[in-house]
Amino acid sequence: MSRQANRRSNTSPYGQTILVTGASSGIGLAITRQLVQQGFTVYAASRFMSEAASTLISRYPELEQMVPVKLDVQDETACAALVGRIAAERGELAAIFHCAGAGIAGAVEETEPVDARWQMDLLFFGTVHVVRPALTVMRRQGKGLVVLISSVAGSIPVPFQTYYSAAKAAVLAFAAGTADEMRPHGVRISVVSPGDTRTGFTDARRVHDRASDQSSPYAARLNRSVARMARDEQNGMSPDAIARAAISNLYRRWPPLNRTPGLLYKAIMLLQRILPTRVFRFAVRLLYA
Repeated sequence: MSRQANRRSNTSPYGQTILVTGASSGIGLAITRQLVQQGFTVYAASRFMSEAASTLISRYPELEQMVPVKLDVQDETACAALVGRIAAERGELAAIFHCAGAGIAGAVEETEPVDARWQMDLLFFGTVHVVRPALTVMRRQGKGLVVLISSVAGSIPVPFQTYYSAAKAAVLAFAAGTADEMRPHGVRISVVSPGDTRTGFTDARRVHDRASDQSSPYAARLNRSVARMARDEQNGMSPDAIARAAISNLYRRWPPLNRTPGLLYKAIMLLQRILPTRVFRFAVRLLYA
């Protein structure tokens, strides 16, 4: 471990014990590795952690220092139990990095409500299940940090990924309201919203069955849109870069409520604010519709 890592791990105002969800791949894995390297105690949670832990440790030996945990964020009881376990074992819960998630692609008209509910359950209520019990622990200890990994799609809805965009928008609203409620108690909330990122999210995306049905009025456009998303994601930012941006919040007493890593995506977010809506949405349609 470098002298720089040791120095930084001792200067976090929140503590040393951290829960990371979605820790077996992508941004969650990158955050877990960097936190372990910086000397934090990391509970690394994922639905697949039981199967993945040994493989991950053989690939990244530093992960021997993590505490692997199997967790489905859609299981409210399991999330509360894990938060309670961490607080009991370590006497604190300094921070949560909530990265778990997956997306669904399809036309709104053709996506069944059960699939839309799955998307909201995973992304929004999964966030609630993890964060809500942690707020009690953090309020009582008088400090804590919650970092939610969201997406620029929460602010810039993407056609044919509309339900994903809506769920991420709900997370943004949840974070803003929660941040105001918890401010007097020393608990900080920050949302990191990446753009296209090279992760397993691309392969894990659920694409509606009608995408292969040529009788669908949306099939051709949906397939073009999904192909564009996949290409952009695989040419996007590295998960390590997103992890560094997210972890920087650990060393700030007043982290930003919203952060978009990367100059390109900062510029896109700025353009959304200054361009007329019809002009900006025209550009989005050219890319994804």
